[in-house]
Amino acid sequence: MKRLLVVCALLAAGPAFAQMPPGMGANMPDARQMSGTPLPTGEVPAGTVIVRVVRGSMANPLAGETVELIAGPAGTRIAKTNELGRAEFPGLAVGSRVRAVATVSGERLESQEFELPAAGGIRVALVALDPEMEKRADEDRRMAQMPPQPGMVVLGEQSRFVIEMGDEGLHVFNIMGVMNTARTPVETEPLVFELPRNAERASMLEGSSPQGQLRDGRVTVIGPFAPGTTLVQFAYGLPLKSANLTVEQKLPAALSALTVMTQRVGDLHITSPQFANHRDMATGGETYILGQGPALRAGDTVVLNLTGLPHAPAWPTHLAVAVAAVILLVGAWGSMQVGRSGATAFAARRKKLEGRRDRLFAELTALETGYRERTIPSDVYTPRRRELVAALERVYAELDEEAAA
Repeated sequence: MKRLLVVCALLAAGPAFAQMPPGMGANMPDARQMSGTPLPTGEVPAGTVIVRVVRGSMANPLAGETVELIAGPAGTRIAKTNELGRAEFPGLAVGSRVRAVATVSGERLESQEFELPAAGGIRVALVALDPEMEKRADEDRRMAQMPPQPGMVVLGEQSRFVIEMGDEGLHVFNIMGVMNTARTPVETEPLVFELPRNAERASMLEGSSPQGQLRDGRVTVIGPFAPGTTLVQFAYGLPLKSANLTVEQKLPAALSALTVMTQRVGDLHITSPQFANHRDMATGGETYILGQGPALRAGDTVVLNLTGLPHAPAWPTHLAVAVAAVILLVGAWGSMQVGRSGATAFAARRKKLEGRRDRLFAELTALETGYRERTIPSDVYTPRRRELVAALERVYAELDEEAAA
């Protein structure tokens, strides 16, 4: 699950954040806190450093600024930022240690010193102070302390559904960003997420706002909601009884955009009438299925159809029960016959056969359980089951002969 959430975080850090509406500043990362931090990237050639100079936020690039890349004994290289605020330094020696420096309106901006990696390049941002932005931030903080006003919230574009296969069935993770685009807190009716009737092991996830509470098969999120995003995360399991399963979730508020992600396992496929696009994406050596769709209204139901799910067929369980019943009946009948005949000469041999029968049955039961729980593969299960059943048949035949004698 951690890897899947990392992929979701990378996805959220893409275009979705660039499209956030005004009023989200309270929950957006502070660009000033990221200033000067080197970020390795495979999208830039090895030995290349790209420095971006902005004022206040990444949305305000500064063109024509002078950037110095100081490389110790190797000297200093100078470049000007382009219209995107970027200055590029190619052809640097891999393994060398450098730092970037720029001066904007008398403010000296300096990055951490970093080493150039052997694979990929480095991006680094230098963020200058924006006095107007600081004034707006002070005003936002003041308004965020005002009494709540009646208003509305939506489920923002960071919201997503993450589906994962587990040992106990299918896990559905709901990561909901309850977004208040106003500059003041708002009060609304509680948001209620009804869980599926067959949901199991439901829980709130670490990092979820205490405003969300799980009780009686539903997650209730109460206000007031501060400006920005209130993160509500919950999960539940669904039992797998076949290769196909439909997951439904009714929305208590409008959803800005539908995003669904799952790791591809075997023949797993996921479709939805609400998907506008659907694709595979590879990262970290794994393949993930990403489905995306447009905004949905409050009261709409998200419908996700999954096919090709790995599951244990019911017949092994039924077979094991049937075999157990036969064993009990045969054993009881044989014991009665031995008791009636009084053939004590065969008692020791019969006891040995019964012990072997019990051991074989115990192994067959463990095999069926392991196959049902997907801990034993088919290529091991099928031949071993055939051997055990044949051995049991031989034991039954010998027990019958003993009883007849």
